Amino acid sequence: MIKEGQIIKIIAGFYDVKSFDNQIFRLRASGSLRDNNITPLVGDYVEFKDEQLLTKIKPRKNELIRPKVANIDQAIIVTALSEPSFSSLLLDKMLAIIESQSIPVVIIFTKSDLGNQQPYYDYQSQGYKCFMINNHDNSSNWNEIKNTLKNKLTVFTGQSGAGKTSLLNNLFNLSNETNEISKALNRGKHTTRVVEIFEEENMKIIDTPGFSSLVINLTKEELAKSYFDFKNWSKLCEFNSCLHYKEKNCEIKKQLEMKKLLNSRYENYIKMLLEILGAKKNYD
Repeated sequence: MIKEGQIIKIIAGFYDVKSFDNQIFRLRASGSLRDNNITPLVGDYVEFKDEQLLTKIKPRKNELIRPKVANIDQAIIVTALSEPSFSSLLLDKMLAIIESQSIPVVIIFTKSDLGNQQPYYDYQSQGYKCFMINNHDNSSNWNEIKNTLKNKLTVFTGQSGAGKTSLLNNLFNLSNETNEISKALNRGKHTTRVVEIFEEENMKIIDTPGFSSLVINLTKEELAKSYFDFKNWSKLCEFNSCLHYKEKNCEIKKQLEMKKLLNSRYENYIKMLLEILGAKKNYD
């Protein structure tokens, strides 16, 4: 008998699938999936049979490589204003990777009591939905953040040490299993190895391992239209293939001149472009 469900956890070659009638099955992938080099991801909608074998991956509306997840409704990027130091390049890389998949993003700036709060206002001015919190301050508007999670599958991601786990602990009364993961995170090294969906009321959450560096895994064309504002502005560039670098009549550079685009954001874009190009000496 064929059943359908969603992968909620992957561990040691097994796939935990929650069926549409709310049962959980631990499955192996069928040989046909392996033979066709199809790798199931957390968030995949699937078919399985005999309560043993995962046989089919349904078409994905999106997927991310880091973290390895699929069918995401939105991403929340958690970044610290201090300890560790705020990195606009790391944040912009994460935004480019996520937005290239047309996934809406919310940015949460943590440790507002420790660092310069200007990045919060900068990214808010660029059109992003932003929150600024202090995980030790009970006056933070947790309810407003929770409202952004309702009826959605949300992936939480961000730099190591930014306070992502403290944020999740403040937002939810987590299960024992999640609390154990949280304790591991709070030891100072991110030891989470398992990407997993957990549900709270009408919200689906994926917590993921943090990172301190990130490789941009986009083509130059994908990068040029990754950010939501670049995607819209680039329609006005003279050339559809414009990389917003050395080209003339580039709308992105016009927006920069009009100070509607942050200098740091454009500089980070160029750093990423050159990273993708391998700092080619012959680009013209």
